[in-house]
Amino acid sequence: MTNSNSIFHIFFLTMLIVVLPMSLHAKDGDKHEEGGEHGQEEVEDYSGVSLEIPQKTQDLIGLKTTKVESSSVLEKIAVTGRISQNTDETMEVFSSQDGVIKECALSFGSAVSKDEVICIVENSAQEQIEIRSPIAGVVMAEYAQVGDKVDTMAPSHTVADLTKLYANFDVYEKDMGKVKKGQRVLVYSSAYPEKVFEGKIVFVSPQVDERSFTIKIGVQIENPEVLLKPGMFLRADIALEDGQAHLSVPSDAVQNLAGKMMVFLQDEPESFTATEVIVKLASRKQTVIEGDIKAGDTIVSDGAYIMKSKMMESEITGGCTDGH
Repeated sequence: MTNSNSIFHIFFLTMLIVVLPMSLHAKDGDKHEEGGEHGQEEVEDYSGVSLEIPQKTQDLIGLKTTKVESSSVLEKIAVTGRISQNTDETMEVFSSQDGVIKECALSFGSAVSKDEVICIVENSAQEQIEIRSPIAGVVMAEYAQVGDKVDTMAPSHTVADLTKLYANFDVYEKDMGKVKKGQRVLVYSSAYPEKVFEGKIVFVSPQVDERSFTIKIGVQIENPEVLLKPGMFLRADIALEDGQAHLSVPSDAVQNLAGKMMVFLQDEPESFTATEVIVKLASRKQTVIEGDIKAGDTIVSDGAYIMKSKMMESEITGGCTDGH
């Protein structure tokens, strides 16, 4: 987004805050004091104060909600890397007799089951010999085709099991002390943006790269549907877990209101209440919180900043938030 577009976007959101219909009221009578020539309500504590936002207004400002999640993950370390071209389980396929390939049912890139016939070889006695795959996987190399001679010493094909892949990731120096073998890794590919692949750290390099100041870690990735391929670029989150249950929300959902951290809890389809939380750990994407909130509660994820601004409007303008 260019600077001019950014300025316009901020200006547009500001105008929305001023003109869009949203009504503010307190759940508890002790949250406000009436006063001033307009009879405006002066907010002492935003906790428990709710906003009534019509559905049309929610759609216009792009308000979105999400569920509060419970997880043992306390922190995530973001890393990038690439799947190795070499797989953990690769098998060379040989003909049991010398001969000439007469027919091939599978070729490079084909999925193959264990004991499935790859090619038919005709020996010197004109007998038909089957070349079968020793494992289930994908044909990764094809050294001989129909009409070629084969023998028992040279492989005709290579088959690899791609249901488990090995990937290398770079970890920056500031995070090295947090990383160890056995940790869970959540892996993402741009080819499947909605899917999360499970992985585990199986290797941590003892050396630091002098140019990038990173260490290499090796991750074994579960790939049961064979969606990921060798050579793919990936991004991942190393999950730091402590065995305890924590509440996790998108970081944009947490807003500072009068010095207290708040999320907007959805009570009804058009009603949202500012609820105080304690931030235990914050990252760019996710924040771990505690407070009067539980897993499964619905909170505002996108649009929380606009709601915060609307709540504070009475202090800024000296008037009521409903426009009177």
